[in-house]
Amino acid sequence: MQTSVNLSKFENKRIVIIGDIMLDEFVYTSSNRNSPEHKNTPVLSVKNKKQYLGGAANVALNIKKLKAIPYLVGIVGDDEASKKIYSILHSEDITNQYIHTDPRQRTTRKTRLFQDTTPVCRIDEEEAPTYEELTNHFVVKNLNDVINNHKPHAIILQDYNKGVLNATIIPQVLALAKKHNILVSTDPKLDNWNLYREVDLFKPNKSEFIAMTDNSDDTLEEKAKQLHTSILFKNLLVTLGDEGNFIFNTSTTKISQLSSPISNPDVCGAGDTVIAVSTLALVCGCNLEEIAALSNIAGRLACSKEHVKPITLEELQKG
Repeated sequence: MQTSVNLSKFENKRIVIIGDIMLDEFVYTSSNRNSPEHKNTPVLSVKNKKQYLGGAANVALNIKKLKAIPYLVGIVGDDEASKKIYSILHSEDITNQYIHTDPRQRTTRKTRLFQDTTPVCRIDEEEAPTYEELTNHFVVKNLNDVINNHKPHAIILQDYNKGVLNATIIPQVLALAKKHNILVSTDPKLDNWNLYREVDLFKPNKSEFIAMTDNSDDTLEEKAKQLHTSILFKNLLVTLGDEGNFIFNTSTTKISQLSSPISNPDVCGAGDTVIAVSTLALVCGCNLEEIAALSNIAGRLACSKEHVKPITLEELQKG
């Protein structure tokens, strides 16, 4: 299904992405023998390894593939994972000027291990920022630099609950956005969700949305009204998986359904794609129903791709 929205307006929009920068890794193995040390434990031989930008970095890549201009703000360590992240950013022509490298910090890496085609486990290497005050300093400094140097149209707060978007930094970022009249969208996690007050677009998934409200028997609209009372968002977009999405603001409330089902969806990175598309649509003046329709197309396209891969503007235009 093609969209009626003029997506050429996405081009050259300047978007700041603040949040948790990660490396997503997929390791494929095979086995023809068991370990002599541990009974019935296969010895896995690595056959292939694929690495992708993850978290806020994947949002930045989606913004780039949609022909807008991303400015990525966050923290990484001085390690193998950060070197790979910087290498991919360079190959995609995305600046790393506003990323702080802290040698005392570990870069978040998510490794998904497969035996043949069967997923075996996910190994997470991560830690909260060791020096939160220093992290906060660099996030605010770099955001100020982006604002002064590039006059961004919007800020995306991509929260994976790894510590960059903490209780101190969130209000400071929102205050800067308000001061400079910059749109803000957020993809929240359950920690600190109530600090994202008066954002222009609030985009939790269904389980997060339900956890943010009190009564599990309430309808989606009743929950949305309760949430609005708490944080006064301007627009709400709740992703519902294969059901589509639910939208709410003071004039609109509805479930926007998928135009076609997704077979064997790969959900890795789909939320990153949706927040990128919905933010650009918001910047370009789309109403919430148009944003919901575009987000459904974007989510379906992302889920049809293997692993953490962005969608392109051309793919979104074709639907």
